[in-house]
Amino acid sequence: MGLEEYRRSVSENKHAAILKAGRKHFLEHGYSGAAAADIAREADVSTATLYKHFSSKEELFVAVVKDADHEEEIPPFPDNASLEDTMVAVLNNYLITHFEKNATALLRIVIAEVPGAPDLARDTFNEFIVSRYQKLADIVDQLIAHGTLKPHDSHFGVRLLIGAIKEHYIWPALFDNKTTMPEHAEDVIRQVVKDYLRLYGT
Repeated sequence: MGLEEYRRSVSENKHAAILKAGRKHFLEHGYSGAAAADIAREADVSTATLYKHFSSKEELFVAVVKDADHEEEIPPFPDNASLEDTMVAVLNNYLITHFEKNATALLRIVIAEVPGAPDLARDTFNEFIVSRYQKLADIVDQLIAHGTLKPHDSHFGVRLLIGAIKEHYIWPALFDNKTTMPEHAEDVIRQVVKDYLRLYGT
């Protein structure tokens, strides 16, 4: 390993450690209660190093939320999988991000900060909510291009899908921090997908 590669590896490890520590402290103390110095200590880096990676606590928080989105893996489209099963898997992963990757808890923190930190709320919305809609719309566009869905406005279609999922699971979880992912969530997801395919399936 060359010197530059070693330095890059060290920097990436520190970056990941800061994100992990940031997530922990934001979840435990909220945005306002989390201190950069405590996050740096948890990550075993100096506060100066933290600010080399993230120029502000707001930037770090948005990065923590985006990191939850990056952990969401979109399953491949195997040739032998039905369209219904593929879409159910995609939406199931969407829910997993909210319940197992703490996305809902992080959004709860953002909502509490809206009056005092509107920029934080706007940036989080754009970097997490809007980007996830776009990711799902891209999948719908692929399916339309493949001829497996009828041509339609993919962004509108995604809002139909996600809107139904949110009504069942995301909204209740935002107002109850003890809510966990229901065991039979996939049954509801499958019904939502069936209804969607009645509209747009070929």
